[in-house]
Amino acid sequence: MTAIRRFIDRRLGRGEAAITVPILDGPLMPNAALDNAEVFAEINNVDNLVAAEKGLFCSSGNTLLRLRWGEATAEEEARFDAPISAMAGGKGMLALGIEGQGVVIRGGPHDGRCFGGAGETGPVYPTSLAFLDSNTVLATEGSDRNSAANWRRDLMEKGRRGSLWRLDLETGNATRILGDLAWASGIALTGSQRIWVAESWRHRVITVDLATGTSTPVLEHLPAYPARIAPAVNAGFWLSFYSVRNQLVEFILREDDYRQRMLAEVPEPYWMAPALASGLSFREPMQGSQLKQMGVMKPYAVTRSYGLVVQCDPQMRPLRSFHSRADGVMHGCVSVCERGDELYVASKGAGRLLRLADVAREG
Repeated sequence: MTAIRRFIDRRLGRGEAAITVPILDGPLMPNAALDNAEVFAEINNVDNLVAAEKGLFCSSGNTLLRLRWGEATAEEEARFDAPISAMAGGKGMLALGIEGQGVVIRGGPHDGRCFGGAGETGPVYPTSLAFLDSNTVLATEGSDRNSAANWRRDLMEKGRRGSLWRLDLETGNATRILGDLAWASGIALTGSQRIWVAESWRHRVITVDLATGTSTPVLEHLPAYPARIAPAVNAGFWLSFYSVRNQLVEFILREDDYRQRMLAEVPEPYWMAPALASGLSFREPMQGSQLKQMGVMKPYAVTRSYGLVVQCDPQMRPLRSFHSRADGVMHGCVSVCERGDELYVASKGAGRLLRLADVAREG
């Protein structure tokens, strides 16, 4: 029946074969909040924000950085052989995902414990991490074939090789809980045996029962590609996004011959695909609405890059959102964290760490 339904959908252009994109409306109404936010620090490729007692940890490529609270100067804490792709904080510990080398624990009683490295079981290309307790880390892997940095390739290859893992820090055992995910990119705890997982290429957030490994969609048909999930002080969550969806990209994803030729023949920066930043080269693909009129790009123009952070309630229902539209620059906001009343946002596309004051307890 599934094959028959897909055949009919392709003929009628509906279901998975539809190229329509949900609009940004209601709690997702566009604004310029991210472009109007304070630029707290400029850090190239800033990502993986973690609030700790000693300061705000973040990554920049291969480097682990720390900013003391109240200071905008980043101090180098450690340097690795490959880019840091994920990070989470526990009691006196940091769990770090290293591209192609798995997960490593830094500090605390399990300092030096590794998963997914050479000859080890576990996620090799982690995309997000969360401490379930002081002895357990949950990890998502976007794909066992494409690294976190190659998320655009995985999307255009229509990847479905993501997974969810449980990592036991005491025994060193790694258990795969769920597989066949379309780029699992974010994870968050709920205080029970059910957790949230962002599944980017299916434009949704699912809830997963850790006891049974079963999953249920809870937030579907999103107009953008969800990235990471961070806890909010009001028992809700902050949901960040790679970029918004685009009708032309949706069409290309359904035209296999064209898509495969593009991947094989066109340099990646110039693919017609979502990006963390755009408008950096005249060789990038451009749609008609992106043409400047009277020297101005319209904020509602179709764009490959966008900045979007959404605040959700404890049931993962959107409450409000913060945007950087087509004419803005604070795009690729793939990591957020809050401290007190302040929300910190990593605009990886712009290389800037943003601070939004007095927003974390609102809404």
